Amino acid sequence: MDTLILIGPMGSGKTTLGKKLAKELEVPFADTDKLVAKEHGSIVDIFAKFGEEHFRTLETSALIKALANGGVIATGGGIVLSEENRRLLSGYRTIFLDTSSEHVLDKINLSKRPLLKDNPERWDAIYLERKALYEQCATATVFTGGKPIKALISQLKQEATR
Repeated sequence: MDTLILIGPMGSGKTTLGKKLAKELEVPFADTDKLVAKEHGSIVDIFAKFGEEHFRTLETSALIKALANGGVIATGGGIVLSEENRRLLSGYRTIFLDTSSEHVLDKINLSKRPLLKDNPERWDAIYLERKALYEQCATATVFTGGKPIKALISQLKQEATR
């Protein structure tokens, strides 16, 4: 496995599971949101000052950098919105970490989620808008909601080596 990409909605476990999986597989880990924030400041501030479209451009650059390094890559929930990003994801082992709002809204920090901070109930609408794109980009799907991390890591390791 050179590169494994985790896609899915906000709060599906991409970063948490990605870090643990990379450690177990002894490969690099990257998080596209963290790459953007490290270089350009907080995502909340980027959305407020420059808008979502600007953030999406920065997100594409972060994806390109992460792909160049390989390993396990956790992406932002909206990575699939860009046609260029969907093209970049094709050809890689890409796992859609699926979940539901009942497993997400209690555990995420809404103040760091610009698309949800004023209306957490919007999670379901965002999920439904993006679901077909996640499915289009994915080579496999793993449902993470309510499952123990250890079991999910085991399942992801199996998917990574297929």
